[in-house]
Amino acid sequence: MQVSDPNNVKIYNLSAGKSLPEWLSERKRRALLKKNVDIRRRIELIQDFDMPGLSSAVRVSKDGQYILATEKCANTLFILQLIFLQCDRYIEFHAAYGRYYRLRIPKFGRDLQYDFPSCDVFVVGASSDIYRLNLERGQFMTPYTSTASSINKCTINPAHHLLLCGTQEGRVEAWDQRTKTMVGSLDCALTCLSENKDMEGFPSVTALKFNGGLQLGVGTATGQILLYDIRSNRPFYVKDHMNDLPIKDVEFHYQQDLVLSMDSSVLKIWDKNNVGIIQSSIKIRLLSLINSLQFKNKRY
Repeated sequence: MQVSDPNNVKIYNLSAGKSLPEWLSERKRRALLKKNVDIRRRIELIQDFDMPGLSSAVRVSKDGQYILATEKCANTLFILQLIFLQCDRYIEFHAAYGRYYRLRIPKFGRDLQYDFPSCDVFVVGASSDIYRLNLERGQFMTPYTSTASSINKCTINPAHHLLLCGTQEGRVEAWDQRTKTMVGSLDCALTCLSENKDMEGFPSVTALKFNGGLQLGVGTATGQILLYDIRSNRPFYVKDHMNDLPIKDVEFHYQQDLVLSMDSSVLKIWDKNNVGIIQSSIKIRLLSLINSLQFKNKRY
């Protein structure tokens, strides 16, 4: 792979650049890497990373050594210590040999988060309750009760361990796990409606992501991304995808200070410090069509 950097935008050429022969021994590989600078700086792609079914979620481990992709209709996953929230109200626990335990929650779940210091699994969904399952005790603890009718997303900040929940009513609620109380809220829907009075639909919260301890990215069902400093109740920037599609995810690129926001149609990469200038856009539907055609060709 060859990497170029015109106008501070990286372009990856997958068909160029030097690669190592597969038949080389490990000793010869290390010797060649020491001598050749271009090979040492190369970027390797993961080959044949596909599956016969549908994959709807991909996660990377914290050490960057493992990638997990969930597959539809998969009965067993040979991965260590995983928790799955399923659409039939079940939570499954998997070990290296596969599933070893499952339990059911009272209402349909939409998102879950695991808090390492407390060993609590937080589950939110079609209810005002935030379920707390303590893995050390092996039992449900007293749930938090939100003011919302239902909760779409939740996230935990690793710096101060605030639990944030994005609600159907367009609010973000912050819960302090030490006092078990709600310590603040952001009315994202009011901000979106004031920015665009002709908006179609209601701006429920559909995505949450922290950038460090203080910055928060919020995605809405009407296609807006709001960036907050959690010390203020007003966003310091609002970005609109201009297609009225729900935001599925928001991510931050820490090295280049970029924001990645995605809906079902497009992935946009933009600069949050430079009036939201778009760095790049990737059409997701086109990629899905290409992958579908490739899958059909392999199958038939």
